[in-house]
Amino acid sequence: MPQAVITGASSGIGAALARRLSAEGYDLVLVARRAERLSALAEELRAAHGRAVEPLGLDVTDVDAPARLLEAAPRADVLVNNAGMGRFGPLLAVEPLEHLRSVRLNCEALTALTLAMLPGMIERGSGRIVNVGSIAGLQPVPFYAVYGASKAFVHSFSEALDAELEGKGVRVVAIAPGPVPTEFQQNAGSPDASSHSMHVTPEHVAEVIHRAIVRPQPLVFPARFHWWQTFVQRFLPRRFVARLAARKMRKRID
Repeated sequence: MPQAVITGASSGIGAALARRLSAEGYDLVLVARRAERLSALAEELRAAHGRAVEPLGLDVTDVDAPARLLEAAPRADVLVNNAGMGRFGPLLAVEPLEHLRSVRLNCEALTALTLAMLPGMIERGSGRIVNVGSIAGLQPVPFYAVYGASKAFVHSFSEALDAELEGKGVRVVAIAPGPVPTEFQQNAGSPDASSHSMHVTPEHVAEVIHRAIVRPQPLVFPARFHWWQTFVQRFLPRRFVARLAARKMRKRID
């Protein structure tokens, strides 16, 4: 049976994806810091689908995280780098350490886990790496500057690596969701995504990720509107896009 590794699996998109892939017959390794939540989810999925589910309480920014993950899933068919964080607000109003933690998790940890799992996939001639980005990574986002920049890294890294691996049987997919009502907004100090007219559910994003695993594309948008938004922005001056975003984001602060 295929095996998938999902980081940030204790809630939100990660938990929804775990339920989706388990229903599709995947064995799972679920990774997050909140071990109790993982254990409860693992029990739920074993009972519902009879598949192997291993909860791995782990902070993926730890130095030994890639080795521990590789030990737990040496032959994983799918790696979903879903764990992420951000801090909303004026740059200097947020503790510098919080910004640096965002970069470590969204960029460094994602890269480290990819480097750990990729050689085995190449050797076997098959595999999927799914990196969860954000529409925030496709334009400058004032008041979310570090988060947006870190997700820009995710998109660029993913698309470049997918092209680099052509012919090796391994595909890399970047997912660019917009607002998704999860605990992320509360933790980031940003407005509730459910109030946004274009929000999508974690279950919808999970379905999109599953389709992307089956039929990979370098960059996937869970909401069609965001594809059109990104397309139009290509023809606008970057400075104009940044100012427009600043006005929109400032209203959320005021």
